[in-house]
Amino acid sequence: MSATALRRALPRDVWLLFANLLLASIPVGYLQVVLPLYLDRAALDPGAIGLLYTASGLVSAGLVAVSGLFADRFGKRRFVLWGTLLPIVSFAIFAATAAPGWLGFASLLGGVGLANGAAGALTAASFDALLAEHTPEARRTRVFSLAQIVWDIALGLGAALAGLPDWLRAAFPALGELGAYRPPFVGLCVLAALAALAVLPVRDDGAVSAARARGGWLPRRSGRVIAWYAVAVGGLGLGLGVAVQLMPLWFNRRFGVDEAALGPWYGLGQVLSLVALVAAPWLAQRLGSGWTVLWCQVLGAACLALMAFSPGFEWAAVLFLARTVLTNVAWPLQQALLMGAVAPQERASAAGLGFAVWGLANGVGPSIGGALLGQGLLLAPILVGAAAYAAAGLVFGLGFAGRPRPVAA
Repeated sequence: MSATALRRALPRDVWLLFANLLLASIPVGYLQVVLPLYLDRAALDPGAIGLLYTASGLVSAGLVAVSGLFADRFGKRRFVLWGTLLPIVSFAIFAATAAPGWLGFASLLGGVGLANGAAGALTAASFDALLAEHTPEARRTRVFSLAQIVWDIALGLGAALAGLPDWLRAAFPALGELGAYRPPFVGLCVLAALAALAVLPVRDDGAVSAARARGGWLPRRSGRVIAWYAVAVGGLGLGLGVAVQLMPLWFNRRFGVDEAALGPWYGLGQVLSLVALVAAPWLAQRLGSGWTVLWCQVLGAACLALMAFSPGFEWAAVLFLARTVLTNVAWPLQQALLMGAVAPQERASAAGLGFAVWGLANGVGPSIGGALLGQGLLLAPILVGAAAYAAAGLVFGLGFAGRPRPVAA
């Protein structure tokens, strides 16, 4: 299908959700590279940095399941909207102060780590369900692949901006070491506000919400599918938390590089991940989504493990690129599998419960990784993360490999 035909085939609300995802995710890409090093320069030790990420992840895990239950019953759009707006408070705190107490408060609200605190809890369950609600079933795999592409582009743009503090420091010496980080934080507030405007016209399917209201609070019809999914994404969350969330700090400790050197590599990783647009639907139609997820996660885990033994920064960076691409090919298939396997009126609840397990594991991970890095144990977090990713891929294969292959569209 050509780009023009696809644009005409998809509803307006799908494109508005894509716009929201793009604008709300650029800050995630920027902070993924910059924040661990900013916190390090703000005199927080690796263990304390890990605790901030853990606090964000645990708050997200604690709220996301409940938000999914409420979103199915009362409407998903409002949860996406609130979750898009909440990080503005966190970004404003980062721009105003580097005091540890305020940074801890910001981490609870959102803006720290991929779990994204309370903001992540509001959007994680609702966004995928709302996107599935507005997507024709035959095009669901392709649409979720497109969403992954939007996410990759956003993270790539954000990572490409990671050198801004270094440039501002050189151009305006009066800003100082930490002051150079603050103007970009203000820019992140603007992006989040624009993302909220994009989602305002989107509407919920009232019939789906009404069906859920008649069926009770718990997603009983989809319990077995949700259990398989939750175990698998829990492994992904642990691998991400232990090994990947503090990866900029690991690169800094291992090879002495800073955000200016890492930003282009992170940006390139997201650009290369655009292969998901073609690769994910193509592989799903030939191998099946479950088998594709299995192989992508296992091969990605192997790349992560090999990073631990890389002789130089460039070798490790190339392996990190490969892991990023493989993981990003798998992610839209995982989401499409879940949305297609559960009852429509239980989609947000299913995503919420899955993300709750993901967030709990992801929240614990950075504390483990930060503590290991603080002790100078550079191999351990990488190898633990690789093992968690591989186990998650195997669980996905066992739970979903037998499901029908998606229809080409």
